[in-house]
Amino acid sequence: MKSQIKKYTAWLTSLLLLSLPCLHAQSATNGIKDEKGKLCWVITTSMPKDLENPLKILAGEKLHEVKMRLRSVGKPVKIDDAGIVRAVKVILDAEGNETYQNLSQAKIPEGVTQALLVLVPIPEGEIEGENGLRFRSKVIDLSKFKKGGFLYVNLTKAKLGVKIGDKKTTLETGEMKLINALDGQKEAVLPVQFVYRIFEEDKWKLMVSSKMAVYDSRREICIFYYNDRIKNVDFRGIPFITPPPKTEKK
Repeated sequence: MKSQIKKYTAWLTSLLLLSLPCLHAQSATNGIKDEKGKLCWVITTSMPKDLENPLKILAGEKLHEVKMRLRSVGKPVKIDDAGIVRAVKVILDAEGNETYQNLSQAKIPEGVTQALLVLVPIPEGEIEGENGLRFRSKVIDLSKFKKGGFLYVNLTKAKLGVKIGDKKTTLETGEMKLINALDGQKEAVLPVQFVYRIFEEDKWKLMVSSKMAVYDSRREICIFYYNDRIKNVDFRGIPFITPPPKTEKK
């Protein structure tokens, strides 16, 4: 466990070396410079091995291919006014026509112009009860996921505690929660602490305690999961680079 804490501390501390110019350079790779209208980014907490990657995303009548990566967020898809976004598997019928098998289905609420769709694989034994769907879906309104903010996702059976700066929260199994840490600042170096409690144990166990550089040019998604290799709670981060605001031409 001590070696894991050292690893986490090194990972968090290394973020202090990130520079704003570097982050702005990354934002150009998000592929949305010329995109307009309502947008939805799609991520998955893990990708079932029997499904194709890129994952096919059906938004309105248009089919997109979105590469699911564990450490980054791909390009967004445009959504229509109906706001229905589905992950699908393409199936050919007896006559060779394409039909779609739904793997997930979500509706982007009216009024949400930019959303993050988080897909969580359904355990194999529960798929039949979910009408054959392979993912549960959670829609995050990006107007509530502020710049410099963090989305925490708990995929473990443990109860988790997160503290960043003076903000803290707990997450039960399956929960997702936002912490918007900057409160309008451009950047800050904040203390970060993760703790966990397994089953009905009274004692919280420390996962990591360090400091982290936080910038308003990015959001961060942190996924907690059970790592079978170390037989313990683990986590991984997904940087979500914030696109620069569009300016209207006069």
